[in-house]
Amino acid sequence: MVVPHFRTVALSAIIAALLAIVGLALQRELPRHAGPAPVTAVKTEPQQNALSPDEEAYAAALWPIHSEVVEVAAVDMSFAGIAYVTEHHDRRRLEEKVTALHDRFRTAADQARSMPVPASMGKVHDQYLEALYETASAEMVKVATDGKVEHLIEAQTMSQRAAEDLLKVGDVLWPGEYKPN
Repeated sequence: MVVPHFRTVALSAIIAALLAIVGLALQRELPRHAGPAPVTAVKTEPQQNALSPDEEAYAAALWPIHSEVVEVAAVDMSFAGIAYVTEHHDRRRLEEKVTALHDRFRTAADQARSMPVPASMGKVHDQYLEALYETASAEMVKVATDGKVEHLIEAQTMSQRAAEDLLKVGDVLWPGEYKPN
């Protein structure tokens, strides 16, 4: 009787596991054409009403501020924190970068505050202003004062909450906007 070598068995097990993972991933990602999904598996969300012309104008006016300033500055802020932790540990460099980003968030907030807001969008507008990354960037700048990485962790937590709130606002104002997984 021939006993397979340990390496052969281990390699076969690894290949089988990888194939199972690929199969599960394909099953999850590929559309199903086997027929309609069972009714119990369908999760319906309330359908959003179309925006009024005033609401649409507000959303259109806010979009450049959001897409060209807020989204870009939020990504830059994340990269500034990552670069500080992984590359340079230069507190002054981090302070310069994040202070400039904080100013961009403040300018975006000032621009948004100066916009005419339909009464029906008051709550959404307030939520948008609260979600801007001003507090997160202010927290991140504190690293320059005392060098404590805890400020970066707290800023990340604040940024995560801000991103989630902005997604909720975006669902109301820009429902067709691409949202990464």
